[in-house]
Amino acid sequence: MFVDVSLSKLKRAKAIVLKKALDATKGQYEMLYDYQLELIRSNPGSTVVINKEDNMDPPVFKRIYICLDACKRGFMVGCRKIIGLDGCFFKVAMCGELLCAIGRDSNNQMYPVAWAVVDKENNDNWSWFCDLLSRDIKFEGGKDWVIISDQQKGILNAVEKWAPKAEHRNCARHIYANWKKEFYDKEWQKLFWACAKAPNNVLFNRARAKLAQKTRAGAQAILNTHPQHWSRAWFRLGSNCDSVDNNICESFNKWIVEARFFPIITMLEAIRVKVMVRIQEQRTKAEKWMDAICRNISKKIAYLHKTDHRFTVDLAKKECSCRYWQLSGLPCYHAISSIYYKTHSLYDFVADCYKFKKIYSHCLEPVEGMHSWPVSDRPKLRAPGYIKMPGRPKTERKREPHEKPKAKKMCRLGTFIRCRKCKGVGHNIASCDKRNAGSTSKTASAANQNVHGSQSTAGTQSVAGSQIALVPQADTMSASNSKKRNHSMTLTPASQTSIATASTKNQPKKAATNNLKTKAVGRVATASGGTATMTMHAHSAGAAATSSVTVNIKSGRASGKAVVNDAGKTTSSKKPTTNAPM
Repeated sequence: MFVDVSLSKLKRAKAIVLKKALDATKGQYEMLYDYQLELIRSNPGSTVVINKEDNMDPPVFKRIYICLDACKRGFMVGCRKIIGLDGCFFKVAMCGELLCAIGRDSNNQMYPVAWAVVDKENNDNWSWFCDLLSRDIKFEGGKDWVIISDQQKGILNAVEKWAPKAEHRNCARHIYANWKKEFYDKEWQKLFWACAKAPNNVLFNRARAKLAQKTRAGAQAILNTHPQHWSRAWFRLGSNCDSVDNNICESFNKWIVEARFFPIITMLEAIRVKVMVRIQEQRTKAEKWMDAICRNISKKIAYLHKTDHRFTVDLAKKECSCRYWQLSGLPCYHAISSIYYKTHSLYDFVADCYKFKKIYSHCLEPVEGMHSWPVSDRPKLRAPGYIKMPGRPKTERKREPHEKPKAKKMCRLGTFIRCRKCKGVGHNIASCDKRNAGSTSKTASAANQNVHGSQSTAGTQSVAGSQIALVPQADTMSASNSKKRNHSMTLTPASQTSIATASTKNQPKKAATNNLKTKAVGRVATASGGTATMTMHAHSAGAAATSSVTVNIKSGRASGKAVVNDAGKTTSSKKPTTNAPM
């Protein structure tokens, strides 16, 4: 059934539905004070702060800060003094941003510490967030602390105010995103990251000199971005963190992307539940670890790259003149060589912060349902005004001009193809041998056998009126084997392949004779030298005869041989072909 309506009427109907959907989410703001009391009741020691707009009656919600007690204590017990700060936008249901403070556990994975809901990123909100965060995790001026963030001005001013003694690093990925707008060559990208990951000034200058050979302007632009904030060559020693980016916060933002579509209390509960489940999962995994250090750290040590530079190692002081050991707390390649020369106890030289501690021993306590929450006597909050931006709401971030577009099709790497007809793996119904079994003669199906060659494609041979083709299958041998690799070939009907052609001329049968004459011509093209052998047997109805064809492929030439056995007689013929292209 169709209804004749105008376009303007449809737009008005859509606006009414969207308004009702937004109004339905505003009711949760009235329960924020109740939610605050429930979090403090169920998780004693947690910090939950709610602010309202000034001079507004009835009161309007402004911002909320949450730092649960289990997250706070777990961070203080086993995490390093490293904090990543970042913010992300909400999706559709409400306007505003989520600020987060993320730490790093012993396994170099994210450890959420605190998060807050604000209207936007500015100096006031970041200063308020860092003030509360410094009280919870005891900044004390920021001495021996490392704070990683992007170049947001609000974060820079807040850190300067509340943690003036802390080392403030800028995310090198954001630096590179701005730098490559002008210097976007792929070769220059590797040289930029070589400068970012150089652990000392000598290696930094060498990497920058190589970049200057390619682009002198790009090498000068690197110095204009203050590399002391994003290059390892200027990082302070003792932090046990060599990270030059803030990807751990980006991972958290991606981790909670589904929750950012929900209304405020539903979103905060979704984040709390995800953190609670993650703590329990990490706790279960850690109980199964048998190594002295965490697994990601073991992998990182195993994949350290060998360098051509020579440095001095002092095992007693756990120092190397390349500075990487003192910077990250992990033995560098030079230190590992010295350790194995003297002893085999590598894990004894790894910093204690990478050995699993009771970070996840503090678990979050569950929260009751909304109907069981304590009721606050404070006036109920109203929802802030919704600011609608022009155009369709964006659900994905804006990509850079030189960044790869988002993939439209899912990658099929690692997937398995299963035939619907024979239920086999590795092919589909279109190429299934059983599908064409009825169209081929019994001679072709009886001759279906494997033939081994050296990276070659064989032609087709015809016997007794049935045309057969050789089709190479995938190489299953490792790439590290010798140059002479074996390929398996399977006989399939020639209607499925166009690799080569062949012709067979059969003499017409005579009713009173059993003679059989067969003539076979094969044409073969190979990419490299080798030998391929094919043997076929044909039985002709009404004649007690068998025939076989053998094709030998050698370097530069191909030859065919046909043998016919007829009633006790054996005849053979050999006809060499022209040189096969190699």
